[in-house]
Parts: sequence; structure tokens; C-alpha cells
Amino acid sequence: MKIDWIPRREHDASVTLYENNITLSKVAANYFTDAYKVLVGIDKEKNRIVIKKVSREETLRGDINKSTLHNISIKLSYGRITGKLLMNEISEKLNLDFDKKKSYKYNAKWYNADKMLIVETEEEVK
Repeated sequence: MKIDWIPRREHDASVTLYENNITLSKVAANYFTDAYKVLVGIDKEKNRIVIKKVSREETLRGDINKSTLHNISIKLSYGRITGKLLMNEISEKLNLDFDKKKSYKYNAKWYNADKMLIVETEEEVK
């Protein structure tokens, strides 16, 4: 008998954008289990969303403008960053139309050195 064993595939981190929130897959959310807050931004050169984990100590030091911090909620199977104004900014900068489409799903990659999740918005995940 000749058996071709199939290796276990690591699940990809993904992020889904909705009109009122950013939902992180379980894989993506696991990077933020110890986050106090997050910073959310747009990489203008590559049109990517950047989500940076922020600790309580970093916020107390005063290094970060408090108006740029967003709450993140981590559940057993997902994470969520909620904010209508945040999503308005993202949809405007990335030309997303939530009237035409309910959600946009993208792959994401964690960068440990920077404590950032980079959301690749060039190609949607099906």
C-alpha cells in the first residue's frame, strides 16, 4: 500500500470588514488576546490595513495619542473592533461600498517584531 500523507494546513488569518466593524478570524484574534487597545491605520503605499497591538503600559506612558486608540473585543472564535466612524474612514480610503456589498474579506499576516497584523486588501478571499 502506498499512502501519500497529507500535512495539516495551518489556517490563514483573515479579516472581514463590515459597515460597523472589523471582524478578525480566530487565527487573527489569537494575536490580540493580551491587547489592551489597538491602533488601526492604512498603509498608503500598498493600500493595506494595519492593526497594531497596544499594551496598557504603552498607553499609560503617554507615547500614544489616546484619540487614535480603538477597543478590541476577543471572543472564543473571533475578535472585533467596532466603530462606525472608523469604518467610514476605511471604506473611504479603500473605496469600499457597503451599500453594494455587505462585507469584504481579506487575508492577513502577523508581524511579531512590530506586533502588527497587516491586512492585504488587494485581493478578496472567497
